[in-house]
Amino acid sequence: MKKDNLKIYLVAMASLGMVWGSSTAFAAGEKRCTAGGVKVECPTQSDKDLNAAAKNFEKEANDMGAGKGGSTYGVAPFDYLTGVGKRAKVDAKTYKTSSGYGADDGSARTELWDRVKNPAQGAALYDQWTNNWSPKFDATLVAGADPNQGKTWYYSYCIACHGWMMHGDGPSAIDLNPRPRTLTRGDYMQKKTNLELFAIIKGGGEVLALSSSMPNWGNVLMDQDIWNVVAFIRAMQDVKPPKSVEEYLNPKSTFKPIKGDVDALNAATHPDFKELQELMESELAGRGGAELIGGGYVEGGNRDKASNVTLKVKN
Repeated sequence: MKKDNLKIYLVAMASLGMVWGSSTAFAAGEKRCTAGGVKVECPTQSDKDLNAAAKNFEKEANDMGAGKGGSTYGVAPFDYLTGVGKRAKVDAKTYKTSSGYGADDGSARTELWDRVKNPAQGAALYDQWTNNWSPKFDATLVAGADPNQGKTWYYSYCIACHGWMMHGDGPSAIDLNPRPRTLTRGDYMQKKTNLELFAIIKGGGEVLALSSSMPNWGNVLMDQDIWNVVAFIRAMQDVKPPKSVEEYLNPKSTFKPIKGDVDALNAATHPDFKELQELMESELAGRGGAELIGGGYVEGGNRDKASNVTLKVKN
């Protein structure tokens, strides 16, 4: 398909169901998003909630510097923003702890320091932290993609806008128009295909005539990384703010794989993906050319080949 015609096709597809809308200001509650071809109110947080979330992020960072442990944004003892600054050993009942940095403590014995003795799987320090203090999944909802690998990329690049739990309440969310979507809303996300999610993550909003508030990640993440992020998003559908550590570590997703959808295993041979890939690779800076080569695979970096992902697919 020629590039111009392909772009027209994909823009039309986006108008029927992409996750991010245009950057034009709209009245609160206006039905300007679509789910399954039907106009719906966009799943976003209120300004009140977003202002509170931004203040909580700021407080959490300041508390760490002052020597205070715990969490203002999440479930104690988890600190979603500055987790590497919290002590590993805490009171089992109150979760009272210190950050190891304050003048009263001054020990510098942080969670990061303690973890060296018994690190979780993953070579990089940040990966070890996320693997110690985040959910672990023994199955996937996207064939050939691993949510355990996807979460490390999500935590690195996505929480500023979409929030740690994908509720659209990151510290930068209040400054964005349109607001980041709540990626856990099952009534909305169940009607979004994997291909749509892949497209908006790789190409960003502008490549499909949507909002520039959503940047493209195709020059930062490889295709397999993006599929892993999609798998993590699927693993969090309808997951509410946890009321306990147990709930936080064991999220229960309601997502049901969509029949005939593109996934990491079949993408290379799926005609819809091939058309999308042509547009993505021709639009991304520094990519494309006559051969439209890009989105390749390099071993390592929190990724396995789709064919080597051993997690079973939930149906």
